[in-house]
Amino acid sequence: MRTLFLPNFPGLGMGRGFPGIVLWMSLLLVASAAHAQLAVQGTVQDETGAGMPGVYVVVKNTSLGTTTDADGNFSMNVNSNDAVLVFSFIGYATQEVAVNGRTRVDVTLAASVQSLDEVVVVGYGTQKKSDITGSLASVSSESLREVPVANVQNALQGRAAGVEVQRVGSTPGSSAQIRIRGERSVSGSNDPLIVLDGIPYQGNLNDINTDDIASIEVLKDASATAIYGSRGANGVILVTTKRGKKGENILSFNSYYGISTVSKKYPVYDAKGYENLRDRSVYLGGYKPEELESIQLGRSTDWQDLMYENSYITDHNLSISGGGDRSTYSVGGGYFKEKGVLPAQDFSRLSLRLTEDLQLNDRVKFGFNSMNSYSIRNGSSISPMFPILSLSPLMPAYEADGTIVKAPAGNDDDRANTYSPLYLKSNDHDWVDRIRRIRTFNSLYGEAEIIPGLTYRLNIGLDYSQEENSQFRGMDTYFTPNAGNYASVDNTEEWSYTLENILMYEKTFAEKHHVKFTGLYSVQESQKHNTFVRKDSITSDFVEYYNLGTSVETANRRLDGKEAKWGIVSYMGRINYSFEDKYLLTLTGRIDGSSRLSEKWHRYPAVSGGWNIIKEDFMQNVRPVSNLKLRVGWGNTSNQAVDPYSLIGGVTNTWRNGANNVPIVYNFGTKLQNGYYVSRIASQKLVWEFTATTNIGIDFGLFEDRITGSIDWYNARTHNIIYNRTLPATSGVNSDYATNIGKMQNRGMEISISSINIETPGGFQWSTDLNIFWNRNKLLFLDDGFVRNIENGLHIGEPLTAIYDFDKQGIWQTGEEAQAQSFGQVPGQLKIRDISGPDGVPDGKITPEYDRTIIGSGQAKWQGGITNRFSYKGFDLSFVTYARFGGTLISAIHQPLAGYLTINDGRRNQLKVDYWTPENPTNDFPAPLATITPPQATSAWTTLGYYDASFVRIRSINFGYKIPTAVAERIRARSIRVYTTVINPVVLYSPYMKAGGVDPEATGTGKTGFVQNGGNIPDRALTVALSSPPTRSFTLGLNITF
Repeated sequence: MRTLFLPNFPGLGMGRGFPGIVLWMSLLLVASAAHAQLAVQGTVQDETGAGMPGVYVVVKNTSLGTTTDADGNFSMNVNSNDAVLVFSFIGYATQEVAVNGRTRVDVTLAASVQSLDEVVVVGYGTQKKSDITGSLASVSSESLREVPVANVQNALQGRAAGVEVQRVGSTPGSSAQIRIRGERSVSGSNDPLIVLDGIPYQGNLNDINTDDIASIEVLKDASATAIYGSRGANGVILVTTKRGKKGENILSFNSYYGISTVSKKYPVYDAKGYENLRDRSVYLGGYKPEELESIQLGRSTDWQDLMYENSYITDHNLSISGGGDRSTYSVGGGYFKEKGVLPAQDFSRLSLRLTEDLQLNDRVKFGFNSMNSYSIRNGSSISPMFPILSLSPLMPAYEADGTIVKAPAGNDDDRANTYSPLYLKSNDHDWVDRIRRIRTFNSLYGEAEIIPGLTYRLNIGLDYSQEENSQFRGMDTYFTPNAGNYASVDNTEEWSYTLENILMYEKTFAEKHHVKFTGLYSVQESQKHNTFVRKDSITSDFVEYYNLGTSVETANRRLDGKEAKWGIVSYMGRINYSFEDKYLLTLTGRIDGSSRLSEKWHRYPAVSGGWNIIKEDFMQNVRPVSNLKLRVGWGNTSNQAVDPYSLIGGVTNTWRNGANNVPIVYNFGTKLQNGYYVSRIASQKLVWEFTATTNIGIDFGLFEDRITGSIDWYNARTHNIIYNRTLPATSGVNSDYATNIGKMQNRGMEISISSINIETPGGFQWSTDLNIFWNRNKLLFLDDGFVRNIENGLHIGEPLTAIYDFDKQGIWQTGEEAQAQSFGQVPGQLKIRDISGPDGVPDGKITPEYDRTIIGSGQAKWQGGITNRFSYKGFDLSFVTYARFGGTLISAIHQPLAGYLTINDGRRNQLKVDYWTPENPTNDFPAPLATITPPQATSAWTTLGYYDASFVRIRSINFGYKIPTAVAERIRARSIRVYTTVINPVVLYSPYMKAGGVDPEATGTGKTGFVQNGGNIPDRALTVALSSPPTRSFTLGLNITF
């Protein structure tokens, strides 16, 4: 036991020799003995049941206290039976407990909503929250577990202000796109830098098991991200994994299993509705005999009901950790699997984590961390959704003998090329669509204190991954009707190493001036190579893709390979200075040298300051305010995420014809000669795309930090935007080349608030985390002199996601015949606004040159998330909600020529839409047509797919119960918690769903995820493509700690 006596007693001989010390100790012992009336002991544990070492236990309103030992135990004397013990620990809510004459007091500390003394990772080190001068957001492991999902990206949605998470695809194992404070690059990467346990991490976040994560910090402004220089422009996400702690060994098992069902089917026509559509469209193909029989019998086939299956999601994690005075360890293994609602779509992952930290002596320590994963993803590039939604509901699915109807299309045009998707439910070596991936990410460190306050640290990172993407399509199957088989193998291997030398110095001068210096020299090198082989006519379907040498076809083969290697060398220095913890200053400078660009080196300065206003004398009597800090920062970062060989030109001896590579042949009179041509021009003048950011922020706390939060305003300007420019056909070069073209701006505001709304002596608590943010992206300048680069979707003064198109005014109605006729239209057809003409005024004609304008963008007006948590005597309940308001969503499935699902021509079934008839004078969709070509420009049909992108969705509801400790101890468990979670239970608000959409959350950007013609979709537009239907999951889980 360590007893703490906090005050100092001057004049009692301290520092004046042995007599003074004896007198001081004697008085102290007498005072202690006089008040020691009751001996109290107990244990302090965290929410998992693990003992907490180092917790301060103090008798309220006295200087008498102690700290808990390595197992969380304490014992002390208190001066009264009515004494109140105060338990406090960094990162946990302080708790007061009345002794009430008891000799044993056991306490469980809960993680605090926010603590100014909490230490957080900031990149190449840690800082107290009260000392941070940049813009940073933290997400705890507990928050991540509230939404059980496969990857880190989806778990972050709505959890941090300024962090926008957009899913990419809807099949199991799909990743997500993360944007921090908007987009800055047109052709370069906009992805943030991921740093895993201090080492830059490249590639797929699906490789990381969320149960291995201890915390996530997001660095948002340049004053915080400048330490990462050329990779910090898009923000930095710092992922810290779990490590062992001193104390007893702790064995934990976290597991859940859930069932997923389709929450909403696509609205398509049933047999009667399809019959009405076909009759109105005057489809010339007529009905097949099977369809006429269905009409007579009143039979209707629901292809969605036949194809959708109940799916499941499961996750199991087992870990053990512990350690002694000199070493700690942590070992964890996990298994995750998610099966889709469509046949043969699933994702599974095995993971293994090993960490060890060794303290050799008081000055030297080292350790390592190894993260390993093996995953398999099936069915990621196969979607039967188009036939499911477009097959005739009048066609039967099965023959009279129960066999599958091979080609159930309701017309001869499609019948030869459309097999029943039901074949996918009985796949037996007919097809393979598999991505197998293995990854091992390893980091080692050694740290030595040279002199007090001066420390040297060496970090070594080793990363290796291998991915095999294998495809096989059997003969005469759903994928290759009336055709032979084919197979392909796409292998990618990538490895990198990182070497960091870090020098850290920290010292306090004159008890007021605190200085912390961090210096860095680092080297990183990465290499990646890829081989691709495709062959047709494999001798046997059973061989699949394993022996492509058995192919007997030489015409449709394809052999490709790629190699890429790049490196970066960096120098960085950072100084943190504080005066009386009141005035804060951070200076950062970094120099990067990259192999990717012609201008090899670039400098990144940053400066930020903070003022802890709450520590000023004039704030001491402002009782409601418990914390107030002002932050101001400016910094410079850049982006060099371009092709590593952009500086080098290229030649090739083949050209691509569909899926095949065809040799280049030159004609010299009567002689043909194989040869080469220039395939790529070197980008010799390509330079850094850099961003300068100004950030102003306020951190606050009210009512003894019952309410805490921050408000940030930022303005970021990006120069030398990287852009892949297309050369004219006359150049003879068919590939783009990278160049720098202009300037862009992102500015916005972020608000984060955490509060303890209710906390009663009876144990009931209600707390809330809220974040709201908005970003305004704008293109400022293009060096080609154009205000609008229409072909590439770039418009000065508009967001990158701007939509440039015709302006739909509705549908021409009965009674408007004369006005419609002047535009060559009739009632029932699209009414498009006549904006202008060659003379600058409306000319009575609708043309792409003069009648298109900016009609919206994918940029939200604001978005955010709110999490409410309730707890009472072992019960806990949480709601996680995400909201987005404003912006335009492109529903490609409602654009007739993009997905072919709203053409209204009667040839196929389609989405149910409100189309015009004389009896139904709607303004939504035009009248059914007998042809896919409308009287006016087909591009105007894109206007049918624009919707309000706003929505409010409850992402998860989690209800749990912690078994009483006395019951858990019967099986020698420290803690047991059982819980149930509903994932994506309900969408509270969505104009898109009200108009007939199934899910308001976009499936990607541009043409991502299309299974039919991509149509005229802007590359960066927020898009809903034809994807798997939305699901709702119900899970049961168990957390148990021994």
